Amino acid sequence: MKYILTAGWEDGVADLTERLVRELAGGRRVLWLVSGGSNVIPSVQIMGNIPANLQANLSVMLIDERYGEPGHEESNWAQLMKAGFEGGEATLLPVLETSLDFDQTIARYNEIAARAFGASEVIIAQLGVGADGHVAGILPDSPAAEETDALAAGYRSDPFARLTLTFTALRRVSAAYVFAFGNTKRQELKKLQTQSIPPSRQPAQVLKQLPEAYFYSDQFGDNP
Repeated sequence: MKYILTAGWEDGVADLTERLVRELAGGRRVLWLVSGGSNVIPSVQIMGNIPANLQANLSVMLIDERYGEPGHEESNWAQLMKAGFEGGEATLLPVLETSLDFDQTIARYNEIAARAFGASEVIIAQLGVGADGHVAGILPDSPAAEETDALAAGYRSDPFARLTLTFTALRRVSAAYVFAFGNTKRQELKKLQTQSIPPSRQPAQVLKQLPEAYFYSDQFGDNP
């Protein structure tokens, strides 16, 4: 994993945009896994900079979601759309569907992920890391932090019923672009950089198992 010291989002957004455009321009089918929270606005910016003539080979799916009816207030997808995410010619793959219960939604997420992963030549993930070391919707010591063959999992935690891609799915990512800013995350980020901890206890450790992972932070980096 490459740690990149940077004051803000600009460097990472530029690098991720360039990577997506380069893969698409090469004629490859790309799955872009996006996150909610602070990643929403950067995702909108990135999508706006992907030329329309390259968008047909792009699919977009969430790395994690909060269960409920489509469009509910806490939905990561709804927040992305509200922020102005314009899919253009890309294939958008929302997780939630009207009138499905929690278990049915988990099954649907697995089906969508299996089709999307199977149809893609390159999988690019855009991620954050929480102050507790979580990544995607995988909280430390949660049911989703257990190893499984499934691509997606769901569990209930305060205050959300969470849906997330699993470690198994994340290990299939071609390249991850990770953003974590702020002093509140420094302790966990330092542990990530300097210690080997089971992913069940610090889920962000799974990023070390990927072929490529670029970690943008204002706390520290490999560069001076």
